[in-house]
Parts: sequence; structure tokens; C-alpha cells
Amino acid sequence: MGLGSWDLVRSVLAAWSWPGALAAGEAGVRWLAAHTGVPALLVAAVLLCVGYRVLKRSARFAVEVAAVAVALAAASEMGWIRW
Repeated sequence: MGLGSWDLVRSVLAAWSWPGALAAGEAGVRWLAAHTGVPALLVAAVLLCVGYRVLKRSARFAVEVAAVAVALAAASEMGWIRW
């Protein structure tokens, strides 16, 4: 039956380094493949696409937040606003 639920939790909690994170990701993909019946390669491909979209959206948000922070810092330095 593949990995048990507690084995997955232990592997995720043990992921404090890149090799550990990769091993936990591999364990997660195997667990999903075992419990859904979908091949592991398809599960990995779906997770990769979803992760890319989330990364792209969060990168845009981080750029917007940085731009606003720079604008607020500049306005504060010029004396236009006070905190």
C-alpha cells in the first residue's frame, strides 16, 4: 500500500535541507500516486505546473510590494509623509 500517512508526515518534518526537501517531495508524490491511482509522473507534472503558476503570481506580488515599499521610503525621506 505504499507509504503510510505517518511516514509522509515524518518525511515532511525531516525536510530541513535541500536533500531532505527533495526526499520529502518524492515521498509526497509517491504517496499521492499510491492513494489516487494516478501515475507518479503525471502527479509530478501537475504539481510542477501548479507550483510554477503559484511562483509566478507570488513573484509579481513581491515586486509590487517592493515597489510600494520603495515609494513609501522615498516619500518619507523627502518629508512628504510622516509616520
